[in-house]
Amino acid sequence: MDNIQKKKLLKKKKRILSLLNLVSSLDETTIIFDGNLDNNYSKIFKQSLNNALAMRTNLDKQVLKMKGLSGRKFRIMLNSLIKLMEKPKYLEIGSWIGSTACSALYDNSIDMTCIDNFSQNFLPNLDTEKELKKNIKKYINKNSSFSLIKKDFRNVNYNELKGHNIFFFDGPHHYEDHYDAISLVSPSMNNTFLMIIDDWNWKQVREATHEAINNCKLKIISSLEIKTTQDDSSSLITGENSDWHQGCIFFNIQK
Repeated sequence: MDNIQKKKLLKKKKRILSLLNLVSSLDETTIIFDGNLDNNYSKIFKQSLNNALAMRTNLDKQVLKMKGLSGRKFRIMLNSLIKLMEKPKYLEIGSWIGSTACSALYDNSIDMTCIDNFSQNFLPNLDTEKELKKNIKKYINKNSSFSLIKKDFRNVNYNELKGHNIFFFDGPHHYEDHYDAISLVSPSMNNTFLMIIDDWNWKQVREATHEAINNCKLKIISSLEIKTTQDDSSSLITGENSDWHQGCIFFNIQK
């Protein structure tokens, strides 16, 4: 059954259709650019966002459908962003089974390090570490490298992880988690780097991120903010069924 047939069937289900309309009315998405928009990284933000909105991608459909706490358009944007960067060296905290890592890897040349202690499992009876490794093996190519650090992110020596130019945090989302992650990771990043923070809908995520940036004396050159709710609440449509999950922000940072 194709999408047109599915929609025709749903239109006959009045109660379901009413519920879908209610869900749609509760969440609103906003996209905001800020800062120096003529900067090279800002231009990469714009182009990769445009590619995501237009669905211009060769990202494998199975990666788009993969279970994970990231939206489809986010995956396209991440894949496009990596493709547009020069010598991307990517550090990710919180990989679960790899929806974002595989999006970054697919058809790209990238040096990737993922950190996860696999303490969170959102699906029962799933060996998340094994599933992540299987997915990475499927989508990595000979021009890329991958390493996995199986630790709590607070127990990693970031002085040994030098020269990264892109950092994505999608670990636990309490205030102290975001504050600690940004503070700890800073030594592993280049003087100018990209930082992506997931679940930007949530107030504690935004406050902790800005507090850490200020206290670490990091300068925001530009940013691209995407929120899928406007009242600090959680979006009802999430993961691979959504476009942007619980929102996100892309920062161009200078030390």
